[in-house]
Amino acid sequence: MNESVLIARAEKFLDKIKRQRIQVEELRDFESFITVYHYLKENLDELYELRDTMEIKGYKAPYRSLIRSSRSSITELKAEEIHDVSRQTQYFRMKAAAKKNILDRVKSSIASHKIVIGHLEELATITCSACKKKFKRHEIEFVESGTCSCGAKDLILEKNDQGVYRLGTLKYLPLSGEYMVRMSDLSPMGREAFRSIVRVLKHEKRGIVKTVSLVVKVLEDGRWIRKRVNMDMDDEMNYEREIRKKYGRNARIEFLQFHRKKPAIINDKQVQTALSIAYVKFAKEIVDEIMDNVMDKFLKNRNNVEIYDNALKAASDVAGSITSDIEDEEDIKNEKLNEILKENNLMDDNDIINRQLERDLQTRNKIKRKLFVEVPRVFILWDIVRYYLTTSYDRRNKYSGPFPNLRPNLDTNQLKAFVDFDKQVVGILKEYTDEKIEYMEDMKEVIAKKFEIENKIKGLHVKSNPPAVGAAILNITGKLSIEVASDIFSVDPENVKAEKEKIETFGKPTSKRAQKFLEMIKK
Repeated sequence: MNESVLIARAEKFLDKIKRQRIQVEELRDFESFITVYHYLKENLDELYELRDTMEIKGYKAPYRSLIRSSRSSITELKAEEIHDVSRQTQYFRMKAAAKKNILDRVKSSIASHKIVIGHLEELATITCSACKKKFKRHEIEFVESGTCSCGAKDLILEKNDQGVYRLGTLKYLPLSGEYMVRMSDLSPMGREAFRSIVRVLKHEKRGIVKTVSLVVKVLEDGRWIRKRVNMDMDDEMNYEREIRKKYGRNARIEFLQFHRKKPAIINDKQVQTALSIAYVKFAKEIVDEIMDNVMDKFLKNRNNVEIYDNALKAASDVAGSITSDIEDEEDIKNEKLNEILKENNLMDDNDIINRQLERDLQTRNKIKRKLFVEVPRVFILWDIVRYYLTTSYDRRNKYSGPFPNLRPNLDTNQLKAFVDFDKQVVGILKEYTDEKIEYMEDMKEVIAKKFEIENKIKGLHVKSNPPAVGAAILNITGKLSIEVASDIFSVDPENVKAEKEKIETFGKPTSKRAQKFLEMIKK
């Protein structure tokens, strides 16, 4: 396919997605839900095909094909030839930039579609009214044309209260790949919040060996020769044994170099960007809704602050109408502002602003900055914690869910991302929103406890209720009451108590004979 044709095809498809925006909040019945779900799936298949075609054609590294003339060859060219080479280079650079930009847009669109699909799978449970079979999460994909596997067509859509989803973020995802436009819309505090979330999601795992490069001395036909060998490393691989198995017992390793990888919490740049944009914009919406009520609590004299705001706006309008010079405009604005404040007894004759008003203004700036920067981070950290606590290792490893490319488990370095969970922000969200969110002293220990339990039960074929296990961990390690923990994950407190008993007995002898055996070993 011609390059310009491929780029035009991709742009046309992305523009079509942009025009057909979906409203996930309006999905009320099975028909509308499954229509949107399959629409997104079909889009994703088309986007994968576009991405693969582009990568085969070299769009991943388009600048490699540029013609670069060395300084020595350029000096030998005539002036007219140098001009022609420069124009050609510029043309190729423009084409390379177009390739890179369209591939980035396609990848961004893929990331956003995966996020939306993951949220829909967490949101819904589909029940067949005939055989009562339930389809959850990735199983929804197998519901074709509104028909159950038993042949019945009467399918019912139910909300999954135990799922991890935040529907308010989905409308802000760059579904058509317009992530640069979305980022440019962010305010200064929004950009700061965006960078904060990206830093969290990029927390890297300590380097683990991915490949190893070796120089091996091998005896062939009575002569010693050297070979360069690259090997992929598995967790328990013995590279020395593998070398001797391949080249014989006399093979000797003269040099080796380990190549390590450092996977992030979410190991995909486009997913990091899409999630960060969505959470920042969604959080701004929430903060805007609660800001007035929050300020009523923290400001001593809200009325004086409003007078100041009106005075500042009036002064800006006057200054803007008088002059276009920036320095003069600032002087006029300050002069007019002082005049209005004095009229309202908020500034004395020495141009000293009212002390209480000054404190209130400082408090407002501090609270606004904290809310706009910290609320997005608190939201995404809390959602990731809930997802880890309510899912099994196998599910996180096999299926993307609402956080595509999320690591199925984290190391101690990555767990540090969950340490700074702002207590004041959590308190404000609990007081002024309907969020089921709780502050815990050491959030990373809560997640570490989940990973510890998963390691203990690995291979034991222990049947468990994942949401109830998560609630039990919040009770054991997070120090929340069983009632509060149960409410967070919408589970029965009795189920939480049962899972808590299982957790407390893991690794302990279950019979008197087993107890005696352990005592004999200790002696």
